Amino acid sequence: MNRATTFKLANWIDEHGHDAETVLAGSATPALRVKDLESLSTDPQSTASALDLSSIELGLGSPMGDKGLRERVASLYDGGQTLLSLDNVVIANATTGANLVAFESLLSAGDHVICMYPCYAPLVNIPKALSCDISYWRLDHGKRWEADTATLESLLKPQTQMIILNNPNNPTGSVIPIAVLEKIVDIARQRKITVFADEIFRPLFHGVDADVAPTISLMELSTTYDKTIVTGSMSKVWGMSGVRIGWIVSRNKGFLEKVSNVRLYVLQAVSNIDEIIAREALSERCRSAILNKHRDIAGQNLMSFDDFACKHGGVVSWVRPSGGGTAFVRFSQAETGRPVDDVKFCRVLKERCGVLLTPGSLCFSSARDEDFLGFVRLHLTVMPVTFRRGVQQLEQFLESEEWKSLFL
Repeated sequence: MNRATTFKLANWIDEHGHDAETVLAGSATPALRVKDLESLSTDPQSTASALDLSSIELGLGSPMGDKGLRERVASLYDGGQTLLSLDNVVIANATTGANLVAFESLLSAGDHVICMYPCYAPLVNIPKALSCDISYWRLDHGKRWEADTATLESLLKPQTQMIILNNPNNPTGSVIPIAVLEKIVDIARQRKITVFADEIFRPLFHGVDADVAPTISLMELSTTYDKTIVTGSMSKVWGMSGVRIGWIVSRNKGFLEKVSNVRLYVLQAVSNIDEIIAREALSERCRSAILNKHRDIAGQNLMSFDDFACKHGGVVSWVRPSGGGTAFVRFSQAETGRPVDDVKFCRVLKERCGVLLTPGSLCFSSARDEDFLGFVRLHLTVMPVTFRRGVQQLEQFLESEEWKSLFL
């Protein structure tokens, strides 16, 4: 990993977020407090008991993670039936650690990797640091960020070892429809290629009933093809970025053996206090209430931005996200369609109005610096009062003379 490129997204937020009045540059749901789990629980007394840390032994836990937690993680992927057990789950240090361990375990120098693009930058940059050959499976804003399997097939090489998905996608908020996901697995099966999916934003979907999602987990297709692996964590959907618990899920025994071995070198163990909190949050008595709370927050903010985008249709272009905590929004000059200089726009907006957004060309252009010019990532799962304030300040800025000087 000594060849890892600069993590520009994290650096941008760290550098500019500390003194911004309204931060719309992130992607997580609002942070929960431990006592919130009791108030959200259908059985507060049992939740309080489960979270009592007074008798916890502060030693190393299981090499694969707490058994009760692994059982609850496995249940996230059951698709209405029992597909997985705790033996299919390895606990890691958030998705950051899960992705690193998975890539270190399954990729080697010279392997060809196809990665969905745009995506969360480490999904490209870690394989690149491992000296893999990267091909970018480009999603097109003009085609609603849809994943085109014909394009995927055109990128295949004899040495292709892995297809990397980000579903729901960060930054676009697009999801891969079930039929397309099935086609991806079919393509991989024919060539015995591993399919990896970072599903950290699952199951946060928008505009759907709780029981009807626009996609499924890759794990729900693992019964037909087991060279599949999924990662997730407590950070985004569950409002627990400070609980550094993530996971790696697979039906492939060989994958899990490799992952477990590398985990011992990289992590050895995670905090058993964090495991206890995560285990309770994913219990039946807490899980639905947390998810519904965060779906409601996202829904309110989507409605607010829908109104804003309609009002400024000549300037603002977006594909309404189907899932996740972010949207990828293009700002351009109404008269000519010229894109805004997104980096300068984000800097000036923060300086003048105190609103921080994430510039797309800086933070998501892994292939070419000129990719995603004019795009910014917008955080959809902050508290609605914060989101509305940020949108109001953004609207005022679009009426200023300074806005007119920011186009490329």
